[in-house]
Amino acid sequence: MKLDPKITIGELLERYPHAVDAFIKRKMLCVGCPTEAYHMLEDSAHIYGCSVDALRDAILEAIQSGEGP
Repeated sequence: MKLDPKITIGELLERYPHAVDAFIKRKMLCVGCPTEAYHMLEDSAHIYGCSVDALRDAILEAIQSGEGP
């Protein structure tokens, strides 16, 4: 599976609800934020000072493990 860094957080969480675990573990406030409909994965990585690749890998791991709600 490949995640486009241009996917919005809202779209990502709608398609892959288990991805929420990756954000929660990193204490990222993206989940439930009003801008999740506009901020892309790469925006969130930049805002929180992490690499897009590391965040994407963590999200893919959460999706594949089925952790989260």
